[in-house]
Parts: sequence; structure tokens; C-alpha cells
Amino acid sequence: MSTRHVLVPTTRILSATSTTDILCWINQSLDDGATELLLDLRNVMFMDSSGLGTLVVALTRVQAMGGTFALCSLGGQARMLLEETDTEQMFTIYSDRKMFEQRLAAA
Repeated sequence: MSTRHVLVPTTRILSATSTTDILCWINQSLDDGATELLLDLRNVMFMDSSGLGTLVVALTRVQAMGGTFALCSLGGQARMLLEETDTEQMFTIYSDRKMFEQRLAAA
């Protein structure tokens, strides 16, 4: 059975000044034995290259531990940045948290 952890950042801007919490959450979740991690970006309206880099680091760490890292509720400029940098296909992206939960229930 997988253990899942979900984080909903309260910040509206995902940049170098706001990504430390995400990396701490990743590390703590992995230490706790989580295998399914979801970052719910519903509040994020802007993401810069530091924010994108943090998502890639998070993905790499989780995958190295045999887990799954997914994003949901990705919209606006943040989604556009993933599309324009051709990194969107690196991530599993769900429209919302409910879709993530349904996928886990079906597995």
C-alpha cells in the first residue's frame, strides 16, 4: 500500500524565496516513507526558473527513492512556463486533487 502526502503551498509566487518549504516537504515526506507525493499548485499564479528548477529537483529526488511525484491544479503562467520550456512531459499532471485520488484508488 502506498503512502501519500499532499502539499498545497500558500504562496502565489513560486520562486527562489518560496521553494525551500517545498524541498523540506519532499525530504520529510520521503523520510516518513511516502511513495505518492502530490504538489497542489492551485494558489500559484507565477513561477520563475527557480521554481521550475525546484520542481525538477523534487521529481528527481522522489523518483530516486522509488516514489511518484505529481502536480495538480497547474494553471496560468506556471503551466505556460512548463509548456514553453518543454518540461511539461516530465511531470504527471492532474487537473485537480480528486483526479489524483481516483488514480490511486484505481491502482
